[in-house]
Amino acid sequence: MITKRDISRGAIWRQWDLHVHTPASFHWSGDRFDVDLSSAKSKKLVDEMIEAMNKAEPAVFAIMDYWTFDGWLALRKRLKDEDAPVLKKTVLPGIELRLAAPMKGRLNAHVLFSNEVDEQVLRDFISALRIELVDRPLSEPALRELARKVGEDKLKHHGFKKADVDASDEKALLAGAVIAEINADSYREAIRKVPNEHAIGLMPFDTNDGLAEVGWQEHYAYAMNLFQTSPIFETRDTDLRGAFVGEQTAGNAKWFKNFQAGLNNIPRLAVSGSDAHCFVGTPGDNNKRGYGDFPSGKRTWIKADPTFHGLKQAILEPAKRSFIGDKPPKVQEVESNKTFYIESIEITKTGDKAGVGRWLHGCDILLNPDLVAVIGNKGSGKSALADVIATLGNSKQSKHFSFLKRDRFWGKTGEPARHFTGTLTWRDESTESRPLNESPSEEKAELVRYIPQGYFEELCNEHVSGKSNAFEKELRSVIFSHASEEMRLGALDFDQLTEQQEQSLRNRLGEYRKELTSTNATIVRIEEQLQPIELKKLTDLLLLKSKQIEEHDKLKPAEVAVPTEAMSPEQKQAAEGLAAASQQVDAARKRSQEIAGETTELAKRQKAIGNIREQLRLLQRAFDQAEKTVSDDLNLLGFAWSDLAAIDIKTAVLEEKSTELATKQGEIKIEAEKLAEVLNSATATQQGFTAKLNAPQQQYEAYQRQLAEWNTKRDELIGSITDPETKVGLETRIEQIEELPQQLKVLEARRLQLSGEIFDTLDAQRRARAELFKPVQDLIQKNVLIREDYRLQFQATLAASADAIADQLFALIKQTAGDFRGQDEAPATIRRLFDGHDLNSKDGALAFIASLQEKVLAAAKASGSDAGIFSLLKKGQPAAAVYDLIFGLNFLEPRYSLLFQDTQIEQLSPGQRGALLLIFYLLVDKGKTPIILDQPEENLDNETVFRLLVPVLSEAKKQRQIIMVTHNPNLAVVCDAEQIIHARFDRASDSTIRYESGAIENTGLNEAVVTILEGTKPAFENRYGKYH
Repeated sequence: MITKRDISRGAIWRQWDLHVHTPASFHWSGDRFDVDLSSAKSKKLVDEMIEAMNKAEPAVFAIMDYWTFDGWLALRKRLKDEDAPVLKKTVLPGIELRLAAPMKGRLNAHVLFSNEVDEQVLRDFISALRIELVDRPLSEPALRELARKVGEDKLKHHGFKKADVDASDEKALLAGAVIAEINADSYREAIRKVPNEHAIGLMPFDTNDGLAEVGWQEHYAYAMNLFQTSPIFETRDTDLRGAFVGEQTAGNAKWFKNFQAGLNNIPRLAVSGSDAHCFVGTPGDNNKRGYGDFPSGKRTWIKADPTFHGLKQAILEPAKRSFIGDKPPKVQEVESNKTFYIESIEITKTGDKAGVGRWLHGCDILLNPDLVAVIGNKGSGKSALADVIATLGNSKQSKHFSFLKRDRFWGKTGEPARHFTGTLTWRDESTESRPLNESPSEEKAELVRYIPQGYFEELCNEHVSGKSNAFEKELRSVIFSHASEEMRLGALDFDQLTEQQEQSLRNRLGEYRKELTSTNATIVRIEEQLQPIELKKLTDLLLLKSKQIEEHDKLKPAEVAVPTEAMSPEQKQAAEGLAAASQQVDAARKRSQEIAGETTELAKRQKAIGNIREQLRLLQRAFDQAEKTVSDDLNLLGFAWSDLAAIDIKTAVLEEKSTELATKQGEIKIEAEKLAEVLNSATATQQGFTAKLNAPQQQYEAYQRQLAEWNTKRDELIGSITDPETKVGLETRIEQIEELPQQLKVLEARRLQLSGEIFDTLDAQRRARAELFKPVQDLIQKNVLIREDYRLQFQATLAASADAIADQLFALIKQTAGDFRGQDEAPATIRRLFDGHDLNSKDGALAFIASLQEKVLAAAKASGSDAGIFSLLKKGQPAAAVYDLIFGLNFLEPRYSLLFQDTQIEQLSPGQRGALLLIFYLLVDKGKTPIILDQPEENLDNETVFRLLVPVLSEAKKQRQIIMVTHNPNLAVVCDAEQIIHARFDRASDSTIRYESGAIENTGLNEAVVTILEGTKPAFENRYGKYH
């Protein structure tokens, strides 16, 4: 039996058999009713009919007896008896007629009625029908008169003898029923006259004696009149069904538009009835079908309340609400994925603490597997239900909850939430239960996707500003879910996948940036030397050094002539000894200078050996790391690393050379020590011999010594290119500085080249990632709605944020000069530069960094720097860091984004961004988890809601369960929500929140929808009036 609780789930798929006969029908196979419908025989037949209906699968039946409502009347009378069996199904009254039509065969027609209609209305309907030939209202006397009025040939054609017809009222009635045809105009008028629109025409099309047999071209007006006044057609053909409900197929594409034009472009409900002429048929026998035995398995499924109102709702949305075949796709989807569909939500109060209030106690709702709309006035408990379902589904969006939070239902100490327990039951009978003051554990898998309005705004705004990559992560997750196993290569998530695919690119990027850092360091050193103060200091030192030489030249010893006076033997011996000692001193000093040079050279060579040794170590380490990096690939291919690569590092020769140099260093050290002793000894000897010379000889000797010392001192002042403090050294340094601008140009050119290579590598990463979303883009291309109406496109871009660039740059430099003067002006300058360049093109990116560098240099110059940017730096910040930021393109990274109707996400309004995200989650996201939406129409006007969101929701609910809190009629009504949950809060009744649920066609909820959603009656009537 269909219970009130079943009805509360709203519109669900059920089988409907809208064409069955009863023992009142003229062509019934079996015992027929007595004339007295209350006789024991008639009651017994009705009981058999009830039993057959209860056992059959359809939830709704329509009795379609020829010319009569007796079958329906017999059932209704029997159900009033106390001993009547319980009827567990819905049964609608109906009638099968035959219309006078311009065709060879006979044109059948049906009329369906509300089961609330009274008997007099049915009698009035029959009386309004006019029988052709006799032009009398349909009645048994009129049928008998018709049979007796037609010619003998006509009776014979239908298997009757005129004598029998004339002699027997029963034979005459049967013959009249077989022969009679109703005037088509009276048929349409009779339907129109039924009060409260409680009658609906059902016209067979390509089934027995259907409208398809009428020649359209010859009898166009006749056919069109019936076409345009029949809300329901009977067909079992898939392409015809599509043409009626407004779905173009490959089979009806050529004639679809003309067909729909014949229907005034108003879709019609297509059904397939069993046309059962017995209660229980013979399995497999298509010619003996019982109740619910649809021909060739062409079952009729309707997603609606099993009521006449439900049928009328299906007529309004025939494509979405009807299906002919074994099982609707959504039924199969739910049956195959029970773990992804919520069966029910239950909330109970625990304990009896006073003053807590009832709140959500008693909430026990069966949830529809399609679209659920939660409605109610502000503060009625709509979001409370969404929050509870979300928290029991382990949602990670608790910070966006509007009911289950500290200043609301949780209070400061968890009051009163701690006194309530929620239980979520899934279709696979698994449950999740916990007190409402407890948040789900972080380790628990997220079973629902909760998308509150706050989450929309945060996700979009932070993506645009670059402050968060949460939206990027969502895109990556969806892209990875669509990637094939071949593309994933065993990766478990997107980050692993890109790590595998981009390792070589990342290594290359690291190499370029390492060289860039080194280049920038060299540039900074040059800029330090190019400061005017540096050149002035060197020039001043050179002038001072020249002055020192000039003053030194004035101190040159006066020349003393060689003595001519004869020496004594003793003096001669002393002179010879003095000459030998002086020679020894000169030799020692010369050798000491040579040793100093050799010591320096040996130290340089040892340093060179150390450098080579370190590079070889790094080379070996890189080689070993490369082996580790490809070890899985080597194992997969069955290769050994040694089969493919080898490295032969020979450090023995270095060690041998180092030992040789160390030995030499030791030797010259010892030699230097001995030379010092020789020099000391020779100097002492020299002094001894000098004392033995005569005065002229001593004067000459002193002159020679002074001249030597003067020359040595002068040589030291003049110096060499390796002596930086000497005249030649200072001149050399000045010449080097004069050459630095040219060196700087070369380095800056190389730096820009490195930036270009870095961009190329980043762009290669972008292209690699673009390949990853190809499966998603292919999916989009296959979806006409996304491809043509929304023009949704995935993009892999080199993304950057002007604000992020400004934040990083102004953490290093001051905002005190040039275009960078001012807390607001400086970031604005960055934004103007940013907006003026396309950073996704190499030329644009390089032009941007060149312009940015130009602005930085100009600001530095304005603040006092003649070279470099030193005056602009904040305390403790190195200039190289600024250059690394600008030229290393660290602010650029490959990122995913979406293009919506040819517009970048950054250029969309907040409402449009929300719509875009909703489209993304509902149509592109491959996940099957239920989605909970909190007022997705926020910030959108009604036109946008209708144009964007309604088609998306209608499409998305085919694949997953959607629970939506809303107050907008264009979503709840036009999306044709399968279940309405009406929330009401009564503070006066112990703070009670009540939920009433059911289908939108449910009479009780209909008024709530109109009132709460501000939908107004026309919001329903504009669709209801399509056929009336």
